Amino acid sequence: MTIEVFISILGAITAITVSLIGAWLANRSSIILQTRKLKEEHYVAYIEALHNLAGSNNKEETKKYVFARDKLFLIASEDVIKKMFQFEIEGVGKPNDIHDIYLTEMIKSIRKDLKLKDKDFPKIYLKE
Repeated sequence: MTIEVFISILGAITAITVSLIGAWLANRSSIILQTRKLKEEHYVAYIEALHNLAGSNNKEETKKYVFARDKLFLIASEDVIKKMFQFEIEGVGKPNDIHDIYLTEMIKSIRKDLKLKDKDFPKIYLKE
């Protein structure tokens, strides 16, 4: 085997290896972006359902809220789920200042899960 054939084989193996690594990295990035988009869609649907439930507390809005909430169990981070439970147990039906603290903490957790940066996130509240 001559040196030229050896170099050609080595070059082909290198090219195949580089293309496989490139395809793997591109696929990995695509999955990360799709997951982030899915999380964002579910979080927006949850906030929308929460807003509608606060605006008109009826069975249909409660049903939509529960469905949006249950979908979050599949995609949300553990921290978001814990903050959501805290909000429901300790914040809902309580005086506005307590309610707003738990709501703000839940929203901050959602933003963190979406990799959004916050330096001084204000206390938020639901408005009808």
